[in-house]
Amino acid sequence: MIQQTLDLALGRAFVPDPQDTLIPLAKRFARKPLIAVTIFKDGYEFVPVTFAGGLPVFGAAQTAPPAGEDADADALRALAERFKAKDCLINLATGYTAVLSSRTRRPESDEEAILLMRDSPERLLGEAPAHGCRPSIVSHPTHNFAVVFSHKENEIGSAVVMAQKAGLGLARLQCGMSSLLGHVLAHYWSEVGRDAELLFVDRSSVFTMAVTEGSFSRPLFDIGLKESALKQAVVERVAKLKRGGKKILVNTSGIDIEAMIREEDPEAAIATPLKEQDQPILRACCGDKPRLGYDLFPGERTVRPHATNQLRPLPLLFWSVAAVFLAAFSINTFRSAGYHRQTAVLENQARNLEQGKKQAEAAMQEVAARSKVASDIADWLLISPMTQTLLIQINQEIQAATEEAIKENKPVAEVGSLSLVRQEGQPQMRLAIVLNGDSSAANRVFQRISSLFSRLGYSTVDLRETVAPQGFRYEHLVNLPKGGVL
Repeated sequence: MIQQTLDLALGRAFVPDPQDTLIPLAKRFARKPLIAVTIFKDGYEFVPVTFAGGLPVFGAAQTAPPAGEDADADALRALAERFKAKDCLINLATGYTAVLSSRTRRPESDEEAILLMRDSPERLLGEAPAHGCRPSIVSHPTHNFAVVFSHKENEIGSAVVMAQKAGLGLARLQCGMSSLLGHVLAHYWSEVGRDAELLFVDRSSVFTMAVTEGSFSRPLFDIGLKESALKQAVVERVAKLKRGGKKILVNTSGIDIEAMIREEDPEAAIATPLKEQDQPILRACCGDKPRLGYDLFPGERTVRPHATNQLRPLPLLFWSVAAVFLAAFSINTFRSAGYHRQTAVLENQARNLEQGKKQAEAAMQEVAARSKVASDIADWLLISPMTQTLLIQINQEIQAATEEAIKENKPVAEVGSLSLVRQEGQPQMRLAIVLNGDSSAANRVFQRISSLFSRLGYSTVDLRETVAPQGFRYEHLVNLPKGGVL
């Protein structure tokens, strides 16, 4: 609170912190330059960025082949020094996967989305993220469908290290294709219409997906392609587009894809919403306010809180009050001699205050004692034995999975052993279960158990899967729900 007050009083709070993930880039870099780095499989593309009127303005792009971690950082540092930039935006254009999901949920606000994506992504995804990956989500504008993009954490880590070695702050790190998809759906939904096919192409990747008024189709993508392979992939994708339908095209590859579509389907309706824009993918990365398709690296830095412009009168009011207080203090100092007559009265008041202080201290000691008793009771409850309710629910999930497999004529997994114990002295439980059967049947049962833990508010600490005789052994260590006792 003191630091926030000082930031307001000194005017620092009205200058957005370049690292603040909750503030749009247009505000964070309104008066300072930024370097956008696109990482392809075969090299890098560096683009200087400035903001004018809230919109990004891109300079000439420079490309460089990969030359090793230190050499890549040196090239980035040299370009940043040339444009006097101290921060960078990184767009990962390779290494992602994209899957269709109907289990994601919509957050209450962009701020909640960023916090949940940083701390509890499974609450947004409806399941735990892919192992070793960080996700970004692009949701259907009206229905419960979403495309989940995943990037490997080791690639994210390499990009972060490059920025750190270049001596630059990391303003954003995101999947450009994810941001482009979110940008088009958010800003050009009227052009997409009731039924359309999206075709996004950059210099090394192709992304296609059908969008209807109420759903998405499964996304198809090819990444890390060389020029000839990219052209072949585009030809194959264009040949598979539905004839006579509407196409939404974003193309930065240099290939005349619009002509290829016309040749295959002369009646096609083609919309190119970002055709007149420089760097459409980077524009999507830079132009949107924070949302789920946005930052793959949001939680590793501490930022200064940002104050809105409506609070700008507060520093003037603060210093005005401080000046009045100082003037009053100075006047009262010169009048201190007149107060000696009241010494006896003040001493009497001091005795009364001392007596009141002792009474207050006694009351505070009583409150502290009661607080300790309450804390001890709460601690005891946290380590008390669990009831049988959870074990019953787990058995119900196992029975439901078995019935579902029988109904769908799929292999059934049998429970070899099951144990559920509390960790001594810890608000944690460990589930160990051996499922006899093939991997698909065992995984089906264990996924239902994991889903039960997630619905009940448990958070996963450790998850292990090992091969057991005739099946698989799963060990699941979870934290008890916060604020609740079984």
